Amino acid sequence: MIGRVLLVVGLLLVWLIALMPLKLVALAAGGAPVLGYRDVFGTVWDGRVYGLELNGVPVSELDVSLDPLALVTGRIGGEWRVSDRSLRGSGTARLSGSGLQLEATRLVVTLERLGLDAIPGLDPRERVFVSLDRLDYRDGRCHQASGSARTGALIGLARLYGQDGPDLAGEVGCEDGRMVLDWVGVTEGLSLEGRVSFRPEGYDWQASVETSWPDFAEALALAGMQRDGSVWIASGTVSLDAGTGDQNPG
Repeated sequence: MIGRVLLVVGLLLVWLIALMPLKLVALAAGGAPVLGYRDVFGTVWDGRVYGLELNGVPVSELDVSLDPLALVTGRIGGEWRVSDRSLRGSGTARLSGSGLQLEATRLVVTLERLGLDAIPGLDPRERVFVSLDRLDYRDGRCHQASGSARTGALIGLARLYGQDGPDLAGEVGCEDGRMVLDWVGVTEGLSLEGRVSFRPEGYDWQASVETSWPDFAEALALAGMQRDGSVWIASGTVSLDAGTGDQNPG
């Protein structure tokens, strides 16, 4: 009898949480000053966040469907979907204390949104496709990450010089507490590789290029890349919290 009563009470608690306004959960997590949103509507089961800012970068709309069982244990977790002019994505997230876990995350973001719109010759509307199988952040450090990213941004750039550019593809991982993306692209006459190292407020990048295309080599020089033997190298920093970054190779 006691077990049956506890079961009914537990189911009732889950049901009440499922109908809880999402705004109550947001307020409990610190509200707009901490989470950086304009307003919240709906229930935890089917809610919507407007005017959210991620490191100072605005997101028009975020739909969430939280897990009531996770809320019972004092954590926030569930499915999410973001919609914006230059950013789309979906996945599963878990928040607990200073920890963040993402799973089955898919993102499509433009070069403009990543702060790469100032690089000469690149179309700011070109997209980067990101697939994260898992990302585990705790105490501001990357503990585990696996996934991939790809973009055809260089294909259009190479066409300006009458060449066939490569797709860029990369693998995501953790190193020294940061999430990193190591990428490579190879085609006849052109070879590129580099790394992106992410920080909470932005990212640092480095790249090296080898090419036998004379016109393209001249473009690399004009873009400020430095030649080291047969390799052109560059690096930079992008700050996403201000929406701007130092794009000059150095």
